Amino acid sequence: MLITKTVGCILIILSSTLMGFYYSNELKSRVNNLKELRKLIVLLRGDIRYGNTPLPEAICAIARRHEGSFKGFFVRLSEKLGEHSGNTFAQVWMEAVNSELLNTSLNKKDKSGLIQFGENLGYLDKEMQINTLDLFLTQLEDEINELSKTAKEKSYLYSTLGIMAGIFVSIILL
Repeated sequence: MLITKTVGCILIILSSTLMGFYYSNELKSRVNNLKELRKLIVLLRGDIRYGNTPLPEAICAIARRHEGSFKGFFVRLSEKLGEHSGNTFAQVWMEAVNSELLNTSLNKKDKSGLIQFGENLGYLDKEMQINTLDLFLTQLEDEINELSKTAKEKSYLYSTLGIMAGIFVSIILL
């Protein structure tokens, strides 16, 4: 009986510790995903501003050049824009966000901001697209700075709380 309780307590502590580390890793991954997204939006802005590239062609160029967690998103977006299915850019963008960004660490707020960005991006002239890209980059910078400031403390908190919760539950069960 004592061995069963001991093994159970060890498993509880181990699983809650792993859960704490999982949430800590998700937070760090979210910061990295936002930084990668910022880099891609800067590339998109550069293609539109300096290359005078139309938006669908710029997205296609990024899909070909980029290898990362957003590659599937840009490839899907490029394919859907190339089909000329009659959907608006905002609809295609929203569909790509909802279907291709499931495996990223972006939260609902990030995805909703990305969808809103797509709604404002697709139907404007070149100058307004650049202004929209600049505004989104500013918002992204603010989010990254805010997350970076708190990520270290929250990461430590998640890890510690995972360990402590496991110990607490184990003590209660004994």
